[in-house]
Amino acid sequence: MKVLLIGDGARENALAKAITKSSNDYTLYAISSFINPGIKENVEKSRGTYFRGDINSKDYVKTIIRKISPDFGIIGPEDPLFNGIGDVFREEGIPVVGPSSKGSTIEKSKVWMRNLMWKYKIPGRLRFKAFDSMQAAAKFVSEYGGSIAIKPSEQVGGKGVKIVADLQAYLSQDKRSAASRSVEEIGNLVKDEIKIIIEEKVDGPEYTLHVLTDGYTYLPLPLAQDYKHAYQDGIGPETGGMGSISGPGKYLPFITEEEYEKTFEIVKQSTEAINKETDENYIGFISGQMMLTDLWGPTVIEFYSRMGDPETAAIVPRISSDFGEILELTAEKRLNRAKLEVMDEPAVVRAFAPLGYPLNKDIAKGNIISININKIRENGCDVFFGAVSLENNQLITTGSRALELVAIGDYQTAVKKLDICTSFISSSSKLIYRTDIGRSIEDQIEKAEIVRYSYKNRERKGILGVSADWSPNGGLW
Repeated sequence: MKVLLIGDGARENALAKAITKSSNDYTLYAISSFINPGIKENVEKSRGTYFRGDINSKDYVKTIIRKISPDFGIIGPEDPLFNGIGDVFREEGIPVVGPSSKGSTIEKSKVWMRNLMWKYKIPGRLRFKAFDSMQAAAKFVSEYGGSIAIKPSEQVGGKGVKIVADLQAYLSQDKRSAASRSVEEIGNLVKDEIKIIIEEKVDGPEYTLHVLTDGYTYLPLPLAQDYKHAYQDGIGPETGGMGSISGPGKYLPFITEEEYEKTFEIVKQSTEAINKETDENYIGFISGQMMLTDLWGPTVIEFYSRMGDPETAAIVPRISSDFGEILELTAEKRLNRAKLEVMDEPAVVRAFAPLGYPLNKDIAKGNIISININKIRENGCDVFFGAVSLENNQLITTGSRALELVAIGDYQTAVKKLDICTSFISSSSKLIYRTDIGRSIEDQIEKAEIVRYSYKNRERKGILGVSADWSPNGGLW
């Protein structure tokens, strides 16, 4: 059976390995914008063919589909989904794991997503205002006295674009003006007519639940948490994720079974709402980027229309059942036959990026990375290749996160493995990475307990999700 994978990052490397590990003897074909060495290894192992081309081009992808006639496809990144590559597969009669361009709007447009949650009264929703004028948004920020989160209205890669401003009444006008200026910086990244979304700010531990659906059956995967900030202890600019954790079992140490089930229900209700709004069945991954807050308990920060990266590297290696077959069943609308088995042991992922990422990708491009894969595997880790291209037998960075190391074991053991395996990676330029990932579990457990006490108290009083109406003058909005 032939499988066509679209994408070129560490997420797709992890999915490629799951396909070639399957007992179903899949032949893997792939399309990437550059030659990812990890994907290449798995394509060659399965006796498939690797194509280098534009993963966002409908015409190019259609040409490859007609050339190889795959039995099903898998779309990894968000941009091909936004550009209708899922639609191309279906127009060609090929089942695919990945929603249509209409379905992927749940990720592409934060305004559409928030409106959907309010229309269908889905729990975990936040109050928000959307602005098509950066001047109006800046005026709102300068006048409003509460805590807010300022975001681009559309998906722009999730790297360094979300700015949180705590604009309490006692803050100086200079700080308010600085926050207002950030509106223009964010708005310039957005192509849509609606530029800025401003939300009420919430706080608490973040986590992600990925759910597979074939439009009828819903299969929740193990929870994961990613670490967005570039530098140690959660400081520095936001990135696509400098590492992640998952486990033990289906959970995280700071999220209960009840919270897992509530989160699953939120994601399921949201997917059913998408189906109603688009008049088509959503097929593929839908992922809730969540926060445990005192307002709602499980609260939606945003949705992905695909698996997260680096969360995939923490989740997929822990699935002990045949994940390749589960993906096939999803594409073919037979997900009710799937059986998901998960290792109890956690996983910790550490991402490596060249100096310059995420703020100056010109500096981050063109560096040579050296890696001793055999030593890494001998010492209990695996590696997934991200933004690193195989050129003339050298690994050349393309400007983003280059590698992801993953280790499985209890958190302390996994971190020790990563520390050892890090020594087998070097670069012609400095690499940035975080060694604190997987080490601050107790702090997060304590934070979750504080939040849990608050939202449980609200729940007992019947005021879950209830807060003061949010506007500069205290009126309704």
